[in-house]
Amino acid sequence: MPIASHFTVKPLHKTFACEVEGLDLSKPISDEVFEELRDTLHKYGVVVIRNANFPDDKAHIDFSARFGEVEKSKYRNPHMRPLPYPEIFDISNLDENGNVVTKSNEKRITAIRGNALWHADGSFNPRRTYVSCLRAVELPPPGNGGHTEYADARQAYDDLPEDMKNKIKDLVAVHSFLHNRQTANPDSALFKGKNVLDEPLARHKLVPIHEPTGRPVLYVTSYAHHIEGMPIEEGKALIKELLEYASQPKYVFEHHWANNGDVAIWDNTAVLHRATSGIYEGKYKRDMRRTCVMDSGKDAFGLNNPEDAINQRNSS
Repeated sequence: MPIASHFTVKPLHKTFACEVEGLDLSKPISDEVFEELRDTLHKYGVVVIRNANFPDDKAHIDFSARFGEVEKSKYRNPHMRPLPYPEIFDISNLDENGNVVTKSNEKRITAIRGNALWHADGSFNPRRTYVSCLRAVELPPPGNGGHTEYADARQAYDDLPEDMKNKIKDLVAVHSFLHNRQTANPDSALFKGKNVLDEPLARHKLVPIHEPTGRPVLYVTSYAHHIEGMPIEEGKALIKELLEYASQPKYVFEHHWANNGDVAIWDNTAVLHRATSGIYEGKYKRDMRRTCVMDSGKDAFGLNNPEDAINQRNSS
């Protein structure tokens, strides 16, 4: 195990993802410890901290704010819990009354299906998301599923054939929130009949550079609808090919949540992720809460007008 100055780093995959041991987040950490943790995140893309134990939502937010500007939700689904802080996104399976969501709750179920597709948080927005920090408040009993999967988008790019690298190096993908939801919910009346091209779109480089490490990233997500300047269906086919390539098992790390208080932090500008289902659905409470930190790097706004980010939607 690599030993950092203030904690131990345990690699979880041969190319990315790690678990940090010996770090207690139940109280604020020093700037020196935080900087070492941030460097670890940039190197590994995903950092798991078992029993991190944020004491409450406020501590979760304050920690996240050390990475940058924490996103505030502008709109809360009336079918979701009215949590007290707009910076906390409800990733639970609970409705507005704290009851376990069932399949009859169409608005919640369609979101759960959308998050089960490979994505980077906020790629459909003019200003993309940098860090996401997800915390387990209350987990179902062990063995009921609900793990989170991550894909190494930097290593996936590194391994691409040179002819494909040359083909995609200057391409721009056009991202859409609606596209993800339609793909995940083809029969839902909530999205049927809507045209992606009539909805808000965001333009991001298909191969941006991960600024902290200088490594190219295959920034291809389930929100990517088409490729700018390419016939729609041809662009869709290329996106599908690249997304399937980036999510091959050899690039994927499977994170199994174990304890209330566990935290996973990931860099959306370096990795992809997706939620997975489990037999807990409709049966056991699963209270998960997430913060999102807005990107401030040179590719934060992609090829979009920064003014459009003022009214962008939540990172979902």
